[in-house]
Amino acid sequence: MDTYRTNVYNITKPTTHVNRLIQGGFRYQQLKLSSPGEIVLAKVGVKPTTSVTPITSLPGSFECSDADITQIWRVGARTIQLNEIPAFTIPSFWDVSSEGSYVNSQAPQVLSGVAAAALMQYELDFEVKPIDKGFSFSVLADTLNSGIYIWVNIANGTISANVGATEKPHELLASAPLPNTIKLGDWHNVKALVNLTDIAVSVDGAEVFKFTQTSSFYGSFGLGAALGHSAMFRNLTAKTLTGTVVYSSQLNNETFLSDFLMGTNPLSTTVDGSKRDRIAYTGDLDIAVSSTMVSTLGSEFIQGTLDLVGSYQMPPGFFVPTAKIQQEPLTEPIQSNITGLIGYSFNVLTAAAGFYQATGDMAMAKEWAPRIVAMLEWTDSQTLASNGLFNISNPAFGGDWNYYDPTQSGVVAKFNMVYAYALQSCMTLLSDAGVDTTKYVSRLDALRTNINKHFWSNDLGAYYVSDAIKTGFGQDSNALAILAGVTGANHTSSQVLKTLTKLSTPSGPLAFSNATVAAGFQKLISPYASAYHLRAAFMIGDGQVAKDLLKTLWKPMADPAGANYTGCFWETLGADGGLGLGPITSLCHAWGAGPTGELSMHVLGVQATKPGYAEWQVAPITMGLEWAQGNVPVPGGQIAVSWNATDDIITRMEVLSPAQTHGLIKLPVSSNCSRIWTLNGKPVNGANGTFAVNGGEKVVLTLN
Repeated sequence: MDTYRTNVYNITKPTTHVNRLIQGGFRYQQLKLSSPGEIVLAKVGVKPTTSVTPITSLPGSFECSDADITQIWRVGARTIQLNEIPAFTIPSFWDVSSEGSYVNSQAPQVLSGVAAAALMQYELDFEVKPIDKGFSFSVLADTLNSGIYIWVNIANGTISANVGATEKPHELLASAPLPNTIKLGDWHNVKALVNLTDIAVSVDGAEVFKFTQTSSFYGSFGLGAALGHSAMFRNLTAKTLTGTVVYSSQLNNETFLSDFLMGTNPLSTTVDGSKRDRIAYTGDLDIAVSSTMVSTLGSEFIQGTLDLVGSYQMPPGFFVPTAKIQQEPLTEPIQSNITGLIGYSFNVLTAAAGFYQATGDMAMAKEWAPRIVAMLEWTDSQTLASNGLFNISNPAFGGDWNYYDPTQSGVVAKFNMVYAYALQSCMTLLSDAGVDTTKYVSRLDALRTNINKHFWSNDLGAYYVSDAIKTGFGQDSNALAILAGVTGANHTSSQVLKTLTKLSTPSGPLAFSNATVAAGFQKLISPYASAYHLRAAFMIGDGQVAKDLLKTLWKPMADPAGANYTGCFWETLGADGGLGLGPITSLCHAWGAGPTGELSMHVLGVQATKPGYAEWQVAPITMGLEWAQGNVPVPGGQIAVSWNATDDIITRMEVLSPAQTHGLIKLPVSSNCSRIWTLNGKPVNGANGTFAVNGGEKVVLTLN
């Protein structure tokens, strides 16, 4: 919440400085002296707002004979931990008093709400007392505060307009000199008249700035101060050009902060990046759920996020892909018929289904079933009769997690794959909540068939990107084809997984094949897409592919000796293994933590086969390891597992699980193995490596 992550202090004597705002994750603090002298520091530290529980003391655990893989699990758990924001830990954005609101080096945060975001022509009226250098405000700004940024810079006597959220010189629209009547320490009345193309600013009744713009045509408004600037604000009013009051506040009571999403966070939530965005993203949540439940057991963070983003469902059935965490869940549907990042509307369904599978929370299932049905019914309404495939008719829907690449519309492989994955994932939740799933089973079968007919390329050995890009393929869409059961006898999962090795680089797999570069796709590496790739490799039992992914992509990020080591996993990497998006790259990103969940589920081997682990299985993929051990927290306790292996054959396993549960132990076997087992000291038939056990007592299996 500290916009510029830079603080200026006038130090003339021994004193204590505490930054009350949250800067998010960081690796270091840099100090600069602006004048000659010497400063002696004492008692420098950080007051954490996220958990500081040591990774080795979390509810879940994992370690194995390969130190690199153990470290990867732990760095993923730490990434999850730092992105879990406890309720009521975010401080108020402004310092509010009876005189008004003091703002210091903080970019404008816009008035929240659908109505505010859709404003086109209005008059903004407020009083301001500049304290240091000047102040700023924004108009026609989107929910991420990017719009027309107006900077009243008294320090150099100018007023300027920029495109964006802050005062970046390369985004300058227009500028003009300020009259010398605008002074620091005096209260001034400011009016901004916003038309479709013209914006005029008056101070104390005199017009001081007018310019024409064509970059933003609708959006909200907010107040702020540039880096090193500060001001007091009061008596804010916004009206339509016909005089209807849109918003009014004296800005002298903290109750208004929630209107601009500048108050504290009422729910515990998990965000996408603790350093940068601090926003709940539905797509990131799909990866975060499994890793959370096997490590921190942060159920309240997942539940809080689901409550928040679930309230952002629109009447047609799809969801808004993001939600700022400084708000309660909405009480009324958002009256809109358009969204962005449509894939995320499917991701949130699979996230909800995954959370239900881990918890068995029937109340949660019944709450989400109608939401899932609404989304699935809308998707079916967008299916083309000619080919039975989901179609994106409006390009505004067609963005995805790779926001830096071109949007995709029409018949797109990724959106059909993630639709199939959501259908498959939600069957148990819907059925348990009392929904007849017959038609959804039928739709899933038809969708799988139609995807294979339409998107498969023998030349590529993979499913191509879209009807517009048939010469290239994507990592995530092909991994999802495996996960959603799209692959079959003609196009096998192993064949698709082998094709994905063509994306390999020494730093991990590219998210798209080289042939997509001509269409504008960047050659970047995505831990998000790779999380599905890793999950797909484990699902078909290919431990070698899984191990290669872990060693090339995640190991360097987890290496404390690495040049960019942060103790967490990143958002995006370049083909050289560096920061994929430059300085803005999030270096603590929840979607990078996928290996933590996958290692617990597939190498330790613990999975719920019925919601809430009422029935479970332990089915390890050994990946050439000599041993692994750990535990997965589950309702009623934990499932603790340890195993030893020789040449990928497990020779000994111990399992302890909660009473009143039932499990299957599935062990890899070899045709050369004698398959003589003892279970708690008694010989058992283990010809196929499968053993049914009951919870409540330790199970010891030994291969003789």
